[in-house]
Amino acid sequence: ESLESGVFRSDLPCAFKLDPAAFDRLIENVDRDLEFHVKTEGNGAKIEDVANFEKVRGELVEALAALRDAPERTENPRIYHLDVSAMYPNIILTNRLQPTAIVDRHDCASCDY
Repeated sequence: ESLESGVFRSDLPCAFKLDPAAFDRLIENVDRDLEFHVKTEGNGAKIEDVANFEKVRGELVEALAALRDAPERTENPRIYHLDVSAMYPNIILTNRLQPTAIVDRHDCASCDY
């Protein structure tokens, strides 16, 4: 029941159908997003301060392009995702899940999850 409600576990394979156009948009915005990350995580740092920026950027674009080029895949998820809006209240109560507090972009960017 929980799998149908948006809980993905890293030990159970799932079939995914990805939207290639979404990965094109991510690739187009990779510089903007990395700059935001460097400023947020680096306490105001600049891209020029990152020693291996081009290497990391290249690896990221390569990974995104691989996902774009193979949109239908079956694999074990690497993250846990809780789609709370799709979950029934009894599942939320059973798993003791609580909606997250309202946060700003800075808090979201610095969150490990």
